[in-house]
Amino acid sequence: MTHLARPALEIRAALAALLAVLTLVLLAPSARADEPLNLPTDVTDTAGVLDEGAVSSALDVLRDDTDQQLFVAYVPTFDGADGPAWAEETFALSGMGTNDVLLAVAVDDRRYALYVGPGNPLTDDQLDAVEVAVEDRLAQDDWTGGAVAAADTLRSELTGGSGPGALTVLLVGGLVVIALIALVAWAAARRRRSAGNPAEGGLSTLPTDELERRASTALVAVDDDLKTAEQELGFAQAQFGPEATASYESALAAAKGAVTRAFTLRQQLDDSTPETEPQKRVMLAEIIGLCDQVTESLDAEGAQLTELRNLQATVPEVLAETRERIATARARVEPARGALASLAVTYPASALASVSANPDQAVRLLDAAADSVTAGETAVTGGDRATAVGHSRAASQAVGQALVLLGAVDSAGADLASAGPRLDAALTSIASDLADADRLGAGDPAVSAAADRARSIVAQAQTARSGGDPLAAIRDVTEAEAALDTALAPRREADEQRARAAALLAETLGRVGSQITAVSDFITTRKGAVGPEARTRLSEATRLFDEARALAPSDPVTALDTVRRCEQLVQSAQQLAQADVQSWENRQGPGSGGSNVGGMILGGILIDSILRGGSGGRGGYGGGGGFGGGGFGGGFGGGGRSRGGGFGGGGGRSGGSRGGGGRSRGGRF
Repeated sequence: MTHLARPALEIRAALAALLAVLTLVLLAPSARADEPLNLPTDVTDTAGVLDEGAVSSALDVLRDDTDQQLFVAYVPTFDGADGPAWAEETFALSGMGTNDVLLAVAVDDRRYALYVGPGNPLTDDQLDAVEVAVEDRLAQDDWTGGAVAAADTLRSELTGGSGPGALTVLLVGGLVVIALIALVAWAAARRRRSAGNPAEGGLSTLPTDELERRASTALVAVDDDLKTAEQELGFAQAQFGPEATASYESALAAAKGAVTRAFTLRQQLDDSTPETEPQKRVMLAEIIGLCDQVTESLDAEGAQLTELRNLQATVPEVLAETRERIATARARVEPARGALASLAVTYPASALASVSANPDQAVRLLDAAADSVTAGETAVTGGDRATAVGHSRAASQAVGQALVLLGAVDSAGADLASAGPRLDAALTSIASDLADADRLGAGDPAVSAAADRARSIVAQAQTARSGGDPLAAIRDVTEAEAALDTALAPRREADEQRARAAALLAETLGRVGSQITAVSDFITTRKGAVGPEARTRLSEATRLFDEARALAPSDPVTALDTVRRCEQLVQSAQQLAQADVQSWENRQGPGSGGSNVGGMILGGILIDSILRGGSGGRGGYGGGGGFGGGGFGGGFGGGGRSRGGGFGGGGGRSGGSRGGGGRSRGGRF
């Protein structure tokens, strides 16, 4: 490569870095998936956000002054993988060596990873310094500045800071010094103001479509965090009792309220009533702000809970207990398969669609849990209890999800078994409405149309008694009866309407409550694949369900209407969640979703536990070497080290972890 004179290179890089601070990059291209790459050059920018000239200049200075070569890869997404795993595979595919360093950034995912190969002489302290410098720039959407900061900090760490660097040259000119110091002070003050009020900070300068993207990402992240926090609370209460965990429980309750509010806003944005552009921006900013508040609250309480748990002292016993739980759960798999086979003889595939894959997913989770227990036991033997804790927590969550999946099969069988009598009751109820239609609605076109529709549904429901889907039939009959009730309402007395609504309400609440539980279990056990739309529908459905229950004693008519709207949202949530999972499985390719690690990723466990390295903080990655001595965190390249994490939004940096051949961090903001 032909190099410019070093002062020119340094000034060029410095001016570019200063310009990047002054003019934040606000627009990003549409998201698309990027699999790990074989990097053709030292700067790869498929996200289209870098000043490649400025970055190349900084890399040239680093390469000239040290024995290290930095490669930079900016992509829209990590294709569903965590940052360290994506970086490790890219490092291996690109044939990088001992003195190579890779900075990988997923702009739309807002994830990054810093990876060095095995044998690299960089120390942990040096990597930590680079991590701090990079993350501070990325948190401001200063994409070019992040890459330049990586190169400059590496150079400074390796040379002891002597000599002019790509940023230090800027400090030579007095006016530039003053301008740069003022700029940094202004940016820091602005970040502090933004943290307190996101609507007044950087969010106010972003395009609406970027706010949309950030709000959706934040909702998925905070919903996952809330589900994980609920599991964490259960573990802590079982070990320490309710009094010791009262603070965490209170914070979790407040977080649930904030998340419900955020999902309600999202539902309002998704409904058929359009908002003005200013209204939409305010609502999106509020969603992001609420999610940030929940994140900060859960982070603070999670840190205290981690200290409280102090699993390092008891991790050998916990691992042994988890192995026993795995064996107990495995004993339920074949009975669940047998139950599904028996149900399939009587009911169509559509009636079993939400649980038909549960035994297979449970086996994958239990296999992964067993691998993680083994890795944890190995870590204990080696004296690394911090890593053992990470494996222990991942194994516990995997077993918990497997039990939820197997329990859902039992629940499905019970629901279908009770569906026959419930269908009979629904048919009896709608028959009374049809009689009223003949008696009260003669000559009324609206009543006649609703009655004709109801009779057609009744005829279809009769066939569901033998080989059909009785749960779907109950739903269809109930919806037809609701339409008929609406048509007959003007001709009925108010007292009669209340009495009929009250009679229908109990059965409807029970049925819809079961649907909410089933869909919630489906999302919880597949949260690594389910996006914000399904979660939004489910959250809104849950809110309406609670509202209907509260209204039931005083206003059964309104309560019945509310729970029927709730049921429509639950059905939409189920369809969206199933579509998300199918799309995720299609992206994994043949066999990927069937691996133990694939099962953990689908369940969101690699993100929530193994990626944290047992630290209890959010956004970490660790656990060492993945499962069975390879895979994530020390697999692809045969070892190595990485630093990574989320940036912006108060996510914070996570502690590193060690296991197998590598150390790593990662997460989201």
